[in-house]
Amino acid sequence: MSDRESRTVPTGDAPGAAGAAAGETPPEHQPPPPGAGFMNALRWGLFAGLMLLAALSVGSYVVSKRPGAGEAKAAKAQKAARYRCPMHPSYTSDKPGECPICGMSLEPIPASDAHSGHEAAGHSGDVPGLTSVHLTPERIQLIGVRTAVVQRRRMGGTLDLVGFVTPDEGALRRVQLRVSGWVRQLHVSRTGEWVAEGQPLLSIYSPELYQSEREYLIEVGTGRDSLPQAAGHGASPPGVARERLHLLGVPEDEILRLERERTASTRLVLRAPVSGTVLERGVVEGQYVAADTPLFTVADLSRVWVLADLYEMDFSRARVGDPARFTADALPGRSFDARVDFIYPTVTSDTRTLKVRLTLDNPGIVLRPGMYGRVRLTGEGAPSLAVPVEAVVYAGDERYLFLARAGGHFEPRRVQLGIQESDWVQVLDGVAPGDTVVASASFLIDSESRLKAAIAGMGAQPSAGHQH
Repeated sequence: MSDRESRTVPTGDAPGAAGAAAGETPPEHQPPPPGAGFMNALRWGLFAGLMLLAALSVGSYVVSKRPGAGEAKAAKAQKAARYRCPMHPSYTSDKPGECPICGMSLEPIPASDAHSGHEAAGHSGDVPGLTSVHLTPERIQLIGVRTAVVQRRRMGGTLDLVGFVTPDEGALRRVQLRVSGWVRQLHVSRTGEWVAEGQPLLSIYSPELYQSEREYLIEVGTGRDSLPQAAGHGASPPGVARERLHLLGVPEDEILRLERERTASTRLVLRAPVSGTVLERGVVEGQYVAADTPLFTVADLSRVWVLADLYEMDFSRARVGDPARFTADALPGRSFDARVDFIYPTVTSDTRTLKVRLTLDNPGIVLRPGMYGRVRLTGEGAPSLAVPVEAVVYAGDERYLFLARAGGHFEPRRVQLGIQESDWVQVLDGVAPGDTVVASASFLIDSESRLKAAIAGMGAQPSAGHQH
């Protein structure tokens, strides 16, 4: 057999058998090549490292999203900052330079300002759209900030009203007939004329009065003016005719004239019942008047009333007996002292006010009905917290002021106001006794507070841009 024939590999199971016979190891049972274990360990190490990095990334993300993380980071950055922009306080830096927004040079942050800001970090105020602000002493002096202390004052004791003069209703007298007739002559024909008590006002002819006077003459038994036919009818009971004259309004002097002259008159003179001013005249000469026709209204103006309008919000501030002072615009330099005499129980539907009445002596008739003036009521009032009026900022439905704290810190505070008296206003809620409030330059501090709140509302975007 040749060498070629001896190296021929037989088919079928012969290679395995031949290999086994020759002492060779099958491929599946061969040992790993050199370095294979090291590569496997390296792969497992890389996988574990990647898993650890992923876990650290997830943990840092959760910590960054935890509440207060942003505030702590901002506080840390604020603590490290030593310089800020005077035009953009939100931009700070730990080294001097220029503001990237406006190009202004950065200014050092005063230690007192930073300390007060750290202390007042939790006092941003309770007014929407506003936040606390910090001002340096130089800036406070520059804008002219003045402060005032919240104090207790008696509020509601003084009340200024508008009043007008009117006649005393108890001193009005109306001249009127109880029978019908015709006006023959007017002795007082002008409204506003002053008349004395007993002065003739007008004369009237009344058939009814003339007939009553004749009956009275018959009753007293006169012979010259008696009616012959009346004797057949019999005389009236004694005093009946005289009583009838009294009931018809015939004055006593006219009855005495009848008894003296024994003659019935066709003319009756009406006289003024009191001394006073004629306020109304309702008749002219020749006019027919009935029992319901008003002839004259006479008022005694030596005492007058002053009626003042009291608005609904002030109902509880006025009481009967409170001292009052009336000053008329037509009498500068003069005032009239009085007391509240009466408070009307009904509210006027047109003006929604109550009437307060004063009674004044009017010597010389210097106060005329219809005259306007000012009424000042002075009561006791009640102690309550008060601040100067200029300390309050009125912004729509909001009422607030700024509390002045130590270190140039100003905090907005919402308040509930009460009554206003002179230069002070009552504070019902929002401040405490002894608090210090800004009494002037509140508008400038308010503008600074709104600007700072608007910048803070934009989040960290401006500062991030500055750092970038």
